[in-house]
Amino acid sequence: MTKLKTFTAIAALLASSSVVHAATLDWTYYAAGDLATAKTDRALIDDNFLIAFEDFESFSTVPNGGTGVSGSTATPLDTNVGQFTTDDGANNTCGGSCDTPEDESLVRSTSNFGRYDTTTGTGNWLDSNDNSQLSLSVDNLTKQFDRISFFLTDVDDVGPKTFSITVDGTAFDLTLDYPEGGAPDNGDLFLVSIGLHELASTAVVDFNIDDGDGFGIDDFRIGSSVNPIPVPASLPLLAAGLGAMGWAARRRKRAS
Repeated sequence: MTKLKTFTAIAALLASSSVVHAATLDWTYYAAGDLATAKTDRALIDDNFLIAFEDFESFSTVPNGGTGVSGSTATPLDTNVGQFTTDDGANNTCGGSCDTPEDESLVRSTSNFGRYDTTTGTGNWLDSNDNSQLSLSVDNLTKQFDRISFFLTDVDDVGPKTFSITVDGTAFDLTLDYPEGGAPDNGDLFLVSIGLHELASTAVVDFNIDDGDGFGIDDFRIGSSVNPIPVPASLPLLAAGLGAMGWAARRRKRAS
């Protein structure tokens, strides 16, 4: 059963120098076990050019109660869509479902406290491991993109209702759209689709939740609404050169 059809999440633009791209975020909220319907809906919204995809199936996994290894089965994790990193928050509170290292997110293959794999016929997914922030830095792709989509599982089913996604400085508070102010149930599923207002070569996506609560993420897709434009090989060098020129100009101005 679909619990809540698609919403456009309410966004608040953060006053930050890190703002790079304006974005919109749509999400659909499903009951646990309704993955087939979610996949059918996703096929409709992902009708664009594929740039990169990550389902975590190529990684080794951490069994429930096991110990992860950073860079291999735990963050920081380099993937097809960029690097995932974790912030354990000020309180570093484990809600009872976290494993070692408690301050990193872990690749798992076994369902854990309502979090699970969403890839057809396989088993791996990324577990936030009860940390307060999981981040993805999208970079090093060969083509520019303006579409991002993924599945989330078991979001915000315990504690205060606090869950948001930030895309390059634009914060989307998903809790404002929960039905009648209630929290999701254990194992509920979110299909999230992000649209950038212009083609980009990089982006930063942050997932923010209460300490002591966790969620799963899987099937992360980067796409383009138009025929993809290759990222020029000289672009990083050009950016570095412009930065150096600006620094030199400021230095000359101070000297005068």
